[in-house]
Amino acid sequence: MNNTFFDFYKKTVKELKENRISSAEIDAQIIFEFVTKKSREFLLSNPDCELKKSEIARIKKIVRLRCTHYPISYITGGKEFFGLDFDVSPDTLIPRPETELIVEKALEFVEANKNRELSILDIGTGSGNIIISIAKNTKSIEQKIIFFASDISDKALRVAKKNNKKHLTKISFKKSDLFSNIRGKFDLIIANLPYVPEGESGNDEIRFEPKEAIFSGRDGATTILRFLKQAKKHLAKNGEILIEADPRNIKKIQEYALQTYSDTKTYIDLSNKLRLLSILSN
Repeated sequence: MNNTFFDFYKKTVKELKENRISSAEIDAQIIFEFVTKKSREFLLSNPDCELKKSEIARIKKIVRLRCTHYPISYITGGKEFFGLDFDVSPDTLIPRPETELIVEKALEFVEANKNRELSILDIGTGSGNIIISIAKNTKSIEQKIIFFASDISDKALRVAKKNNKKHLTKISFKKSDLFSNIRGKFDLIIANLPYVPEGESGNDEIRFEPKEAIFSGRDGATTILRFLKQAKKHLAKNGEILIEADPRNIKKIQEYALQTYSDTKTYIDLSNKLRLLSILSN
């Protein structure tokens, strides 16, 4: 049997493709890198590199798991987001590229308000990827910014606190169902709450993620509308809310927000879909 990297890599890609894994090649590279502890650049430039029997056995086991569509991020325990590596687990939602838009707009808010002290709150923080990315990218500026984050899940908060320590950011965490355990007002409130309608199957990987972080009522807007109702008294004057939503529901949520907030804006994601809603206070 040929135990070279490239020979086994080709077989792995073939097996993943046969099991409808659309990202077969990149997943295979991630798996080999994860098991061998060698970079994918090294492996691809050294195709005749011999694999150990123990490595082959572990790769086969992982590939079998991935063929069930178990998320690659849960297998490796990590996911890149906004150029940073975050620990994730089955207790947290896997960070998506489209969510980076929240970070971009949050950094714009910070820049636009650079002459004053700011407080930023992340509701439903999950792995902490959004608030930590904001904190990490504002670390070098002299402006005083206080960061807070909450989640209803103790297990998710443990992961977020681990990422906070990993990235050397200073964020205060609290367990809370939306604003039930939150006190005070904040200049910027960000949230990536569940917004998929209950009953939708989505892709094959969603079934492995925490349902409470994905699904919300018959139309997917239940949690976000509850959030907006509670957020009003926690948003400071001249403050802003940034919330990700299902493109099918953004207009409905926007209309609801305009009943109690002064103004709103919408932004499109990388797929050219309405994905982010900005809500302004008076």
